[in-house]
Amino acid sequence: MITDLDETIRQLLIQKGSLEPAEVDISFETPDREWTASISKPTVNLYLYDIRENHELRGTEWMIAKDQNGNATRKKSPSRIDLSYLVTIWANDIGDEHRLLWRVLLTLFGYQTLPEEVLSGQLADLRYPIKITAAQPDGLSRNPADFWTALDNELKPSINYVVTLPLDTDVVFTAPLIKTKTLEFKAPDGEKEQLVQVAGTVHESGKPDQGIAGARVVAKEVRMTADTDDQGRYSFTRLSAGQHTFQVMVAGKMVKETSITVPSASYDLEV
Repeated sequence: MITDLDETIRQLLIQKGSLEPAEVDISFETPDREWTASISKPTVNLYLYDIRENHELRGTEWMIAKDQNGNATRKKSPSRIDLSYLVTIWANDIGDEHRLLWRVLLTLFGYQTLPEEVLSGQLADLRYPIKITAAQPDGLSRNPADFWTALDNELKPSINYVVTLPLDTDVVFTAPLIKTKTLEFKAPDGEKEQLVQVAGTVHESGKPDQGIAGARVVAKEVRMTADTDDQGRYSFTRLSAGQHTFQVMVAGKMVKETSITVPSASYDLEV
């Protein structure tokens, strides 16, 4: 993934920054004194110096998907990881160095997310936009003199460039969908009361895998309503055990009534 990110940044500078590879090198090597002595033409160096989790974008929610076999899969949302690059320019002439530094800054600063057309490898398949920031005052490199001393090299003006990538840990739980929950309540000196939570799907007749979004389900006897989500799922949180009549209302179709026993194995409704 990091190699793909390096190539993506390279393409960003070439395609969007109009850097000509024959005239300007783009390097991801450690910019120490030994590397400096090896360069032969103007060079943009992007040194990856820090990797850490972005706590502001940390998500605790789980994504839930239902398959055709009635199983539900819960998957942890990806973590967000900040990769910080120190961007420097190396040229024999200080004027060339400053002009190239400004062009690179304009290119990196001009995007809040990496453009799709420059994404390489695995990055092109991600479902999430890749957030980027450049030259922000809260960058991690707050002591540049110490940094360059550690590399045994001269102090250079630099751009702090941070790319935020999703890190999918593949934590997945798969289990049958829970369609019925029974809750029992009893006061110290009262009768036991039982409430049933039910969940089902509204789907096209003969097509159980095609849920209908935006349908309205009415539990007729108790006058309760529920609307289906984008996958056609609905639920009622407090029904009494026994026989109920569910009415399904879908735009452009006649109202359909179905007799449902609560609790039961399924509450799926077809129209």
